[in-house]
Amino acid sequence: MKKYLSSRILFISAFILFAATNIIVLWGVAANRSGKPEAHATLTQRELALPYRMHEENSGLALQLEWRVPEDLTSSYRWNSPAWLDSEKLEALGFDLSQKNISKQVFIVLEYDGKLYKQSLEKAKLKLKEAENSLKLNPENKNLRNDLKYAKEQLEQERHQNTRLFAMDAGLDADRLRLKYKDRSQFIIAKGLISTVFNASENSQKISGYISKILTTNIYVPLKYRPIFDALTPRYQQNKQDMSFPRFEVSLAFGNRFEPWITDVKALNAPQSSTQ
Repeated sequence: MKKYLSSRILFISAFILFAATNIIVLWGVAANRSGKPEAHATLTQRELALPYRMHEENSGLALQLEWRVPEDLTSSYRWNSPAWLDSEKLEALGFDLSQKNISKQVFIVLEYDGKLYKQSLEKAKLKLKEAENSLKLNPENKNLRNDLKYAKEQLEQERHQNTRLFAMDAGLDADRLRLKYKDRSQFIIAKGLISTVFNASENSQKISGYISKILTTNIYVPLKYRPIFDALTPRYQQNKQDMSFPRFEVSLAFGNRFEPWITDVKALNAPQSSTQ
């Protein structure tokens, strides 16, 4: 009898915990979506990646928010340490530069299809031009031919595949950031983590900062939009033709807790020509 009562108590406790957790989650969702959205954007698969393998039909499907930093980098953390995140910026964000390997939650500004993407595209074009000029001066050089091929591939990826979301600023006050970046369809404010790391070399020792994480990057697809994604070729089966144009368009809203949700999805057809 005692064993039966103990099992029953455990079951009831687990059920209560499960119910309470769900209530908290649902309350958080409702709170985030109440009122006018903080930001809204229409993105494609360039910014919202499908899982490498699609989930089973009866399970949830989440898109992964893809972002990057400008190429003018300042540390060995190449992909997430932008030049703007210098020591002055770190101190403004409340970091004590006498300490190392610490993290802090801040607000990150993500620019969509704006100035930073255009700069990145121009850099890719310039690298291609430089590769072409180098090969003209030494047309028999195999390494230069490979450089030219790589530069062409990089430009194509920049034009058609790479994400156009760039982390361009950070702050502690979301309202101040929004006053600075007013366009709510181009500038997304998200919660993220910035971390510091100690870099030492023969000539210098310094603390560098990098964006270690955007907190909400998994965006779950509502069931009513699932058939659109089920009709797509999984990433692991895609060829270059599949990846040369966006196959879907997703409208996102960002709530007052800076968390995104999907408001609409559209399937996109392949363009008639090879250029976009």
